[in-house]
Amino acid sequence: MTKQLLTIEFRYNDVPKWEYDSQHKSKTITIGVYDTFEEACISGNKTLEILENKFDLHTFPDGRKANKERFSKNGGCFGSKNSLVTNLAYLRTPFEFYAKITTLNYEDIEQTIFEVLEAGKRYKEFRNSQKD
Repeated sequence: MTKQLLTIEFRYNDVPKWEYDSQHKSKTITIGVYDTFEEACISGNKTLEILENKFDLHTFPDGRKANKERFSKNGGCFGSKNSLVTNLAYLRTPFEFYAKITTLNYEDIEQTIFEVLEAGKRYKEFRNSQKD
């Protein structure tokens, strides 16, 4: 069984809490887990609308405004799934963000252990055959 995980990661700078702490921070939040990619797209696009209401679209040097970036089943490069949206050349935010849809695979632990052990046996046989 598979599900779709929608998350957004914020990368930003903050004052270090102690001397050797980095000022570069990252915070990832889960927006939701969905049964289908389409449901994740709908929720993800609503989340992007919140960001668009708070921040302006990027303006290129020639004065053109960037297009609104959206999750979609076939709106990515060459008609592929668009499962990652960032602020780069999209929104002018004082931080970076990475909104993404990831496929979660739910599998039986017993079956997975069996498959991993079988793969180990096949690999060992392969390595032994390479020595001959």
